[in-house]
Amino acid sequence: MKLVRISMHCLIFIICFCLFGVSYASYSPSMPVMRVARESQRTPLTVTFLKVGQGDSTLLSLPNGKHILIDGGPHEAGEAVIHKLIEKRIKKLDLVISTHPDMDHIGGLIQVIQQVPVTMILDSGKHYYSLTYRMYIRSVKERKIPFIAAKEGQFLPLDPNISIRVLNDGKKKDANNESSIVLQVRYNKADFLLMGDADVATEKRIIDRYSVHADVLKIGHHGSYTSSSARLLTSANPQFVVLSYGKGNPYGHPHQSVMKRLRKYGMQVYSTASGDIEFQTDGSNIVINRKTPLPLLK
Repeated sequence: MKLVRISMHCLIFIICFCLFGVSYASYSPSMPVMRVARESQRTPLTVTFLKVGQGDSTLLSLPNGKHILIDGGPHEAGEAVIHKLIEKRIKKLDLVISTHPDMDHIGGLIQVIQQVPVTMILDSGKHYYSLTYRMYIRSVKERKIPFIAAKEGQFLPLDPNISIRVLNDGKKKDANNESSIVLQVRYNKADFLLMGDADVATEKRIIDRYSVHADVLKIGHHGSYTSSSARLLTSANPQFVVLSYGKGNPYGHPHQSVMKRLRKYGMQVYSTASGDIEFQTDGSNIVINRKTPLPLLK
């Protein structure tokens, strides 16, 4: 009988162990940790605002490995942009976006188009009668690059994890700056708003039609007084803002009225006058110039 009782106790112990073992495996606290780990390993989106002097150029490196160049600065910046692509080991551009036909945005694109393989060009659709614009169009035709005009409201499907939307395009009746392509780039919780050279009237039209929240706002028109209204700043409510301009420029960019507004709203300001500004985000946190990750607060 004693042997039987011992055998029964052993059997009960084995059964309980198996049951609790199954239960622990099913509800292991390590499982959500593993999910978080996978989320933290999400491939980042990198947005680099390039130092191109008195001009504008932005490079997007998407999680799926595709690359977008938005503008190329003035003529003399073309070589610097190409060197930056080489430094980042970028051998081709999947999309080049020309926000509008002013020389300080498309001048550098001419050299880029001539020397770097480009899959497609998205243009504002705004025609302009300048030597720089004619050289830009000639380079596109010589390289036989597909060339399409942007349409307000369209999405650019380059990466299924990234939403890139055109909020303004090049209307014939508008001036160049009013025709500037404005882009909204979203990756999970991270929002970028790239204003090109859009003026206050264009800002108002965009705010009336779209939600313009941004964690990072690229200030319009190099910080000119013609852009960056109080309404845009409060509507976008960015954590970080970027100004693209050259030191000692003859236009007085950025204007003191714009800088006063930025200080008033307590926004953290970065400038390409001193060098490239790189933002890298996994959609939950953001790293600026490869320093300590910061949480997205808004």
